[in-house]
Amino acid sequence: MTVMRCPHCGGEVVFDPEGQDVRCEYCGSAISTDDYNDYLESKGLYQANELVCSQCGARIISTDSTVATFCSFCGSSLVLDSHIAEEKRPDLIIPFKIKRNAAVSKYKERIGKTLLAPDWMSDDDNIARFRGIYMPFHLFRYSGKGTYSGKATNTRVETREGRKYDVTRTYLVEAPAEIDYDLIPADASASFPDPMSRALTPYRAKDMVDFQLPYLSGYYADGKDVPESLYSTKFEAIAKNDIKSKSAVKVDKLSVMPSDVLEDIEVSESVKTALFPAWFLSFRNGDRVSYAAVNGETGELAVDIPIDFRKYLAASVILAGLVSLILNLFFTITPVRFMTISSVISAVVFFTADRLLNDTYRQDKHLDDPGYTGKDTDKVITRGKGRKAVSIAGVLLTGAVAFLLSLILAACFKGYASFLLGFIPVAIILYIIVKCAIEASEDIRIRRKKAPFYYKILTMIKPVLAVLACAAAAAVDRNSDMLCYAAGIFSILMTVWTALDIVRAQNRLTMRALPLFTEKRGGDV
Repeated sequence: MTVMRCPHCGGEVVFDPEGQDVRCEYCGSAISTDDYNDYLESKGLYQANELVCSQCGARIISTDSTVATFCSFCGSSLVLDSHIAEEKRPDLIIPFKIKRNAAVSKYKERIGKTLLAPDWMSDDDNIARFRGIYMPFHLFRYSGKGTYSGKATNTRVETREGRKYDVTRTYLVEAPAEIDYDLIPADASASFPDPMSRALTPYRAKDMVDFQLPYLSGYYADGKDVPESLYSTKFEAIAKNDIKSKSAVKVDKLSVMPSDVLEDIEVSESVKTALFPAWFLSFRNGDRVSYAAVNGETGELAVDIPIDFRKYLAASVILAGLVSLILNLFFTITPVRFMTISSVISAVVFFTADRLLNDTYRQDKHLDDPGYTGKDTDKVITRGKGRKAVSIAGVLLTGAVAFLLSLILAACFKGYASFLLGFIPVAIILYIIVKCAIEASEDIRIRRKKAPFYYKILTMIKPVLAVLACAAAAAVDRNSDMLCYAAGIFSILMTVWTALDIVRAQNRLTMRALPLFTEKRGGDV
């Protein structure tokens, strides 16, 4: 199969064994192989072997004839479909500087230091799948000129007729302004997760050279399939806002604040393409996949490390035993203290789960990977119309009432333990009320990277019940040992249950859903 195109009509050309040239199946033109190579050079193209995964649709480019036996991005062991394709020549490339054995050593060192890492991540058969891949990047440059125009004041002490005066003068100031931002990188591959590509940066501009085909020999190149238009509007806004954010502009010893006075700024954009080196490894585990990558220039490592449940349970038992021993050696664990400690732990687990589930939600919805979705979702949006707006004043009033209520409840108890037992649940409820009020608001702008509360409720309700149970026990009869122990044990059980949910969420975060790059991208996520 070929996807080479005729230089005359754009039709598909095939190699003709009889004439030992390529012929267009549409217009019948015969072209010698030398002439065809000259044509590719003039168009900035080159021929390569394009390998396409039949399971996820990812494609990689190879100049070698070796048939790939697995997909780097979904871990499939199916033989990849192969055909000759015309590829656009990139402008720049950073050749590999880190050898494979050095990349493997860095990876093994990281895994060896991670106590809860699964054993299969250090298996030699899996590590043998490390592959050198050139990742495509867009390199943006923004340059422009404008004018600073505004008022500036200058105050100094002057002496007149023997008396000193503070004299303030106001000036109308104009000054030229220039911006020049070069080599701003953006991931141009849908296959390579954007968070991982950001983790591997920076690549050093001093090592960039003009692209030459021999640099690809022995390595693969990921296909460039993300248009620069996805990033250009955002990057241009960043460049303009950056110059406005400067603290001040000095003009003849006068200070002019630029935030409101930058006028007529016109920015021109130019984009180059480049290939940056990375040693890449994927681990297929059921319907999930984990990635590891090493920067092929600097050796920077990015790796998804899930938690092994067996190691986690063993470590938890050991840690719990050590904590219990230390507490019994230095403290007298009364029923109220036991209940208080369990309530504090539940609160810590509550906020840990809240933060982690935000990250999990963001990854599940690909909100951190515009290259995958074809849409930049890393921005502020507003809720749709029809929902009842909640004003900022209403949120603040609700928070003030809840805080006063927590102080009243805490004042009803005596001692720091009872204070914590009263304050913790009220503080958590206050937090939930404010979060839900913000989410329900139409006129408060919300970042999509935050998971909606309904997404987290099944996990976070358990530590809430735990702290409420401890507070209720303290309010009913804090002198009842049986009641305090029962509440404390219930709290610990809910906390352990939540901790297991957190481990599952962490593994979901580090073991991504199998990619599907053949789906229609650019829609809502």
